[in-house]
Amino acid sequence: MAGLTTKLSNDLMELLGTAILVFTIQVTAGLGSTGAPFAIAAIFITLVFAGGPISGAHYNPAITLAVKLRGKCSFQDLIEFWIAQVLGGFLGALLGGIMTGTFTTIGVGEGFNFTQAMLAELIFTFVLCFVVLGVTTSNKATDNHYYGLAIGLVLLSGNVAVGPISGGAFNPGVALGLSFATGLNSFGYAISVVIANLVGGILSSFFFFLVAPDQFNDYTPLA
Repeated sequence: MAGLTTKLSNDLMELLGTAILVFTIQVTAGLGSTGAPFAIAAIFITLVFAGGPISGAHYNPAITLAVKLRGKCSFQDLIEFWIAQVLGGFLGALLGGIMTGTFTTIGVGEGFNFTQAMLAELIFTFVLCFVVLGVTTSNKATDNHYYGLAIGLVLLSGNVAVGPISGGAFNPGVALGLSFATGLNSFGYAISVVIANLVGGILSSFFFFLVAPDQFNDYTPLA
C-alpha cells in the first residue's frame, strides 16, 4: 500500500509540476511578456527544487526517457510519468488560455525553416537532459544544492538563444499540451518537436555514457 501511495504521489507531482510550467508558458506567451524566458526559467527552478525529493522533478518526457536509459527509473515509471506530464501540460495550457483569453502554440519562427527549428529543439533538449543526468544522477554530485539552478539556467539559455527559431519547447509535454489546448492546432509541428526532443534525450544518455563511463560500472537497467 505504501508503494502504491508513493507511486501516486510521484505521478501527481509530475502532473502538477508540468501543469504549472505550461501554465506559466501559456500566460506569459499570451500576454506577450518580454520577460517570458526569465519567468519560465524561474518557475522551473523552483519546481525542480520542490519536486526533486518527491518524483525527481522531470516535468518533461524527454528527461524521463534519458533517466530511464541511464538506468535510474523503471519502464513503468516512464509510462506513468509520460501520461502525467502530457496531461499536466494540457491542463496547464488550458487554464492559462482561459485566464488570459489567448491560446498560443509553438511554431517555426519568422525567417527560419523547419530544419533549423528541429535542430534547435534537438540540440537544447540534448543539453537540458545531459545537464540533468550530470547534476542529478552522477555519484559525484550526490547531495548537491545547485541542481535546480543548473537545470533552470539551461532552459533560460535555450529560450533566449533559439526560442525565436523553434518556439523553445525542449519538452514534449509543452508542445503537446499547448497543441491540445487549442484543439490540435499545429499538431503536426508539435509531433515533430516531440520526436526531436526524444531524440535529444536519447543522445544525452549516450553521450553521458561516453564522458562518464565510470558512472555505469553498476549499471542495471530497470524493467
